[in-house]
Amino acid sequence: MKIAILGGAFDPPHIGHQWVASQVLEKFAMDEVWLMVCYTYFPEFPIKYSRITSYKKRYKMASFLQKKQIKVSDFEYRYNKASRTIDTLALLTQKNPQHKFYWIIGSDILASFHLWDRWEELIQKYNFIIFPRDTDLSTLETRVKHFFKLQRIPKNILIAKGEPIVSNIASTHIRKRIRANLPIDSFVPKHITEYILKNNLYICLK
Repeated sequence: MKIAILGGAFDPPHIGHQWVASQVLEKFAMDEVWLMVCYTYFPEFPIKYSRITSYKKRYKMASFLQKKQIKVSDFEYRYNKASRTIDTLALLTQKNPQHKFYWIIGSDILASFHLWDRWEELIQKYNFIIFPRDTDLSTLETRVKHFFKLQRIPKNILIAKGEPIVSNIASTHIRKRIRANLPIDSFVPKHITEYILKNNLYICLK
């Protein structure tokens, strides 16, 4: 199978995650998209370690986004609690040689991608899908080349083209709205909203 991985903290998951997963399935003829909940926050951003919600709660919220071809994955919990992408992809490939994996990143990540562990090796050895997070679609390929230091786009890097539905909704926005006592119903699926309220999440987070 062709499987695209949407990795992240999912703290909390929101409709932007749904939009990306659904459109990746359509645009790139993937068999499945796996929502891979990281165990710890990305090692490149240690300042966020103490702010992340427990893995159990984030995984539970992400599970509410599951559909027929969209699955939630506990792979990093089981095999790579350090949550380094290059190790996750190596282990995925090793343990599932029958599948072809693609790692999804939003265009907002491009500028900081050089902070990822062994980032040059990542883009040389593994498959990536770049999904826009803004409406500046005409420069997306140029930005990919610039930040990945490429002369041309290789076959292992796919860029979402056409007219994708884009969103700059981020989990940070959701958490800020909760602290400000603002509604989040328009940005977060109903079951996740109910779970957040029931568990009093994000009230004190910065």
